[in-house]
Amino acid sequence: MKRKTPDAALLPTLQLVSYVVLAMGAVFMAIRAGALPASRWEPMSAGTFPQLIFSSIAVLCVVAIIFELAKHGLPVTTLKTAWQRLMSLKRVLVNLGLFVFYMVLMPWAGFIAATFGYLLAAQLYLAPRKPLSLLIALGVALLFSFGPYYLFADVFSIYLPRPRW
Repeated sequence: MKRKTPDAALLPTLQLVSYVVLAMGAVFMAIRAGALPASRWEPMSAGTFPQLIFSSIAVLCVVAIIFELAKHGLPVTTLKTAWQRLMSLKRVLVNLGLFVFYMVLMPWAGFIAATFGYLLAAQLYLAPRKPLSLLIALGVALLFSFGPYYLFADVFSIYLPRPRW
């Protein structure tokens, strides 16, 4: 069944794109989980369970793509309509971009510096531009970058990534 207007096709187009992105992310994470160190004494490595979960997510996304295409066919929308709707999600997309940058930066910069930078940048982007907002954003960034690091290190004896510089 073909969709008649570009607006009517936009939502299914975004659904298909999200399925594809989730499937690619799940495959990537399954591959990364396979690189986790193996134990000499355990029959399965530390990455076996995450690989199973991420592989299942990827398979479910592929099944969802197939069902969506079988049910509705290829969606047709105009670039203008898609761009207008995408720009209405600008804050979400910028925050997602900041988060991806944070995840890429963390192994090199360490948990504290990467988390502080991400939280400060995200809050400064989303918060109103007032002096009090700046102080609150700075305090929250400091609290939630140093706090969890020392909580995990001192209480749980789990060490979060340290800087490699």
